Amino acid sequence: MKNLLALKPYLLRYKRHLSEGFVYIILTNIFAVTGPRYIGKAVDAMQGPFRMEEIAAEASLYVLFALLSGFFLFLVRQKIIVTSRHIEYDLKNDYYRHLQRLPRSFYDRTSTGELISRGTNDLNAVRDFLGPGIMYSINTFFRLFFAIIAMLTLSPLLTVFALLPAPLLSYSVYRVGRSMQKRSKSIQESYAEITNLVQENLTGIRVVKSYTREPFEIERFEQLNLDYYRKNLALGKLQALFFAMLTAMTAFSLIPVIWIGGAGVIRGEMTIGGIAQFIVYVTMLSWPIISIGWVTSIIQKASSAQARLNEIFSTVPDIPPEEASPGSGKTGPSSVRGEIAFRNVSFSYPSLPEKPVLENLCFTAEAGSKIAFVGATGSGKTTLVSLIPRLYDVSSGAVLLDGTDIRNIPLQSLRKEIGFVPQNNFLFSDTIEHNIGYGMEGPADPEQVIRASHIAMLHDDVAGFPDQYETMLGEKGINLSGGQKQRACIARAVARNPKVLVLDDALSAVDTATEASIIDALLQELPETTMILISHRISTVKNCDRIFVLSDGAISEEGTHEELLQRNGLYTGLYNQQLLEDEILAIS
Repeated sequence: MKNLLALKPYLLRYKRHLSEGFVYIILTNIFAVTGPRYIGKAVDAMQGPFRMEEIAAEASLYVLFALLSGFFLFLVRQKIIVTSRHIEYDLKNDYYRHLQRLPRSFYDRTSTGELISRGTNDLNAVRDFLGPGIMYSINTFFRLFFAIIAMLTLSPLLTVFALLPAPLLSYSVYRVGRSMQKRSKSIQESYAEITNLVQENLTGIRVVKSYTREPFEIERFEQLNLDYYRKNLALGKLQALFFAMLTAMTAFSLIPVIWIGGAGVIRGEMTIGGIAQFIVYVTMLSWPIISIGWVTSIIQKASSAQARLNEIFSTVPDIPPEEASPGSGKTGPSSVRGEIAFRNVSFSYPSLPEKPVLENLCFTAEAGSKIAFVGATGSGKTTLVSLIPRLYDVSSGAVLLDGTDIRNIPLQSLRKEIGFVPQNNFLFSDTIEHNIGYGMEGPADPEQVIRASHIAMLHDDVAGFPDQYETMLGEKGINLSGGQKQRACIARAVARNPKVLVLDDALSAVDTATEASIIDALLQELPETTMILISHRISTVKNCDRIFVLSDGAISEEGTHEELLQRNGLYTGLYNQQLLEDEILAIS
């Protein structure tokens, strides 16, 4: 239950609606418990000579109170169930908003399917608690409270016998409830595994089909689904047994009522109408008692689900929200020139703090300069450029923008000045125009989109499409070639007119002639933009103002293309290796 305390702020937000629902629950139960009195009076009125008008009057009053009880029950649902939908809406928004604030490192260790499962299945379980769970919990309490008071006024002795199963019931609820919570948590974890498997398979369906692994993946899914099915079946059996036990307890409680009550009628201590009224009250307790098991199940499921949601909500963003926005009080350079400087920068991933990826990096990229980083796979190139827009924060040292530590610049303001093209190209299932204009503030400017497309050498390709820039892309841009996707991502970065442009191996899927054209266009159209290139091709970086060679997270060489070749070091080895590869390709 302590997990559900996290919902307190949401409940307080709608306290007026919930308070009204609380009042309506009291009223519906008062009217529900008042009605059976008139059943008793009607039965007693039938003893001996009676008038139909009197019986009809008693029956009409019973119907009136039943209608009033039903009307206020309708209002209860309108207030509490509808409020639960409002809270569900707020929770989903807060969950998604929180996911947007979490750092890249969080997504490095958390699967997409797991996050989808928590945002759907777990949130639905919490919503069930906020609606039916709360409503029936309160309703059960007051139904029991008012019904027992009414029963005590009729016969304290019968009430005691009718409530004899209560201690056993309480113990059963406690024991079964603990088992339900464990099974519910296991079910939700299994559902998350299924969601993750489906998400991965659908995302990588082309790989699955390429390697004809459909039977293998179907078997994996069947095994997970079977495990999920068995766990749900086990929980269902436990719930069925629990509900049957509760129903039996209620039924058995009628035996002493009829036996002792009948004896009381014979002795003249009770009337037949009183016994009938008492039996109605005992029957009236059936659903509240049975609902205890149902509500217990809802609460246990919600508690397990909220615990999983709390794990996400308790994950603190690397950059607090109050520091990320322009209104945080932080101030960066009044007018950004684009100078990037690394001062003794070291970095380790949180999962491997003892293994530095970058160590004591020091370099400066002057505003408007074009620098490049080359090196073997795993030398730290991508990690290095990821520090510039603060996708990760440095472990020690500082990254400066125009002399200001980027940690002292609001995150939104910092990233607004940076165009970043990562290794893994991603395009949304939207039009080409919207994909290229994604980084612009407000609606995409068609002229700027076309200009950026020209710079990325994509315009001629787009012009050949039937719908041109209104062409809808499939998932992840599947209807574009690898080179077209890369150029679309470059156009997206260029379209926002950044002061710093980072290209992380962003030209690997285009031919050398197109690559040269793109580089020339970037140099010509963005002369004042600081460009930072990462590439495995020497042809991409050879015309840069400064080239840095990374080796094991440190700068081993730096200089111009000609200077590095003269040193006959790592750069020369990479250059000669590529010359050899080009010769082999030419021969073949």
